[in-house]
Order: sequence, then C-alpha cells, then structure tokens
Amino acid sequence: MKKRVLVIGGSMFAGRVFSLLASRTGEIELHVVNRGKLPLGELENVKEYKCDRHSARAFGRIVPDLEFDALVDFCAYGEGEIAPIADAVKSRVKQYVYISSADVYDPAFRGVKTEGSPTLPELPAPPPAGAPVPPALGKLLLERELIGSASALGMSYTILRPAFIYGPFNYNPRESWFIELISRRHVAPVPIDATASFSLVYVKDVANALIALSGDERARDGIFNLSGPEKISYTRLISDFERYNGGAFDTRELTVAEALREHIPLPFPTTEDYLISGEKFASAFDFKYTPFAEGMENTFRTFYSLFTS
Repeated sequence: MKKRVLVIGGSMFAGRVFSLLASRTGEIELHVVNRGKLPLGELENVKEYKCDRHSARAFGRIVPDLEFDALVDFCAYGEGEIAPIADAVKSRVKQYVYISSADVYDPAFRGVKTEGSPTLPELPAPPPAGAPVPPALGKLLLERELIGSASALGMSYTILRPAFIYGPFNYNPRESWFIELISRRHVAPVPIDATASFSLVYVKDVANALIALSGDERARDGIFNLSGPEKISYTRLISDFERYNGGAFDTRELTVAEALREHIPLPFPTTEDYLISGEKFASAFDFKYTPFAEGMENTFRTFYSLFTS
C-alpha cells in the first residue's frame, strides 16, 4: 500500500527535490500545498493545491478529506505557523515532520553537535516590541510549538535539523556562488586564513531521508540531525572545484579580514567550526549519506551547465 504524504512547500530546493524523488518511488501518493508560484508540473503520483499556509482555515478546507501517514513542512519560519496547521488537519495526519535547522544549536558549544547538544538561549521575555526574532531562534521556537501541538492533538512528530544543504536548485548563494564565478571565468576569492571546518548534507540525502521516515514508527517523536560525516573546509572545497573544472581557475587570495572589509560574502564559516553529527539518523534507519565528492561533483556539473547555457 502506498504511503500518503501531505507536503507544505515542496516547490523550492529541498522541497522540490523531495517531491521529484518521492513521485518516482511508486510507493508514495503525494499531496503538495503551496502558493503556486513555482508549480511542480505534471508529476506522476502528485496532486498540487494552491493555498497560503497563513490562512489555516483555507488550508484545512483545501486539503482533501483523507488520512495521511505524514505531513512534511518545509516552510515554517515564524512562531505561530505550525499550531494552526496542526489543528486544521488534526484528524487526518498521523505524523507531523518539520524541517528545522542545525542552526538551533548554541554556537558557544564547541565540538560536534549531536541531538543532545545545547540549543540557543532564548531572548529575554517579553522581547522588545517589534523586535525581529533571529531565524534560528524562530526555528527552535517552532520545534517547541510542534511538540506541544502534537502532544495535545495525539499526533506524532519528527524534527529534522539539517546541516548546510547543498545541491541542485539551491537558491542560497553558497556552493553556487563559487561555481558561477568559475563557470563565467571570473576571479574567485579564496580566504587563505580560513581555519573552520563545516558540515554539509546533499539535498538528495535530505529527500531520501524524508522518504524513509515518513510514516515510519522509528521516527515517532524523534529529533534527528542530517549531516554527511565528512569535515569540509575552504581548502577542500577549492581543491575539489579545481578537479571538477579540469584544472585551476582564476583566484584571488585574501584574508578573512580583507573579505569582511570589502564586503565579500564568503558563503561558509571561516573561523568557527560548524560540525554536525548525522549518525543518529544513519544508525536508526541504516542510512548511507552520499560521499561529498560525488554529491558536490553532481552539483558542480548541474550549476556549471546552467551558468554556461
């Protein structure tokens, strides 16, 4: 029997890759709700609905009166965005899966972050009127909102905290920033004194993890990091890009301080490690992360073709 999965978002980056891969398994009946700005097109086993999540009443009406094994939420960012949705589908959804972020961990904690590592300290209560909540703290508050709502509604929850996600469709100018400079024969800034190591996870691994855990009791009321096991650095990144490029490309060596002074947006951490353990999920689901060299080469080829077409 196919798993029936309801998706909020599902049209950009990780959500889009998940929708594409899930539609091809033949094992998932996908129902995707988004604002319709980037329609998925005619995908087999996918039904798409146009709705803004901020209208919970309309959301509850547009979702078909079916029982869903899981709801996957890609686009909740601010406090108060999960509870109304959970309430609107409370009798139809068994498991609510929220894509949070590894940014919820306290950066003051040194070392590799596991699911038991300290999270961000909360803002003083009450926060100043009109003061914006930092995005990472917003994610953490939404995690707590989900746990509370799921408990009250008799729904299970699963929270995913991915490290930096990379891969095709990435709209964040991280790896694609370098690849665009390389493909267009521009000079790529290289920080010569960047000492940080950081963790990444391939977007297809995020999608396949979601396919595996949706409707699975092993994910019930669980929090999992998603992260490849390799420690990446700017040195490793530039070396791999040279290999994919078939040789050296134009670079400009500079210090991190010089990049800051010149407002050059280096896309990854430079002086503080950002290391996340994805072992808990890998162990629980016998999951194998894509080797970084393989995932980044696929990403490089995809973006290179895009930027040179």
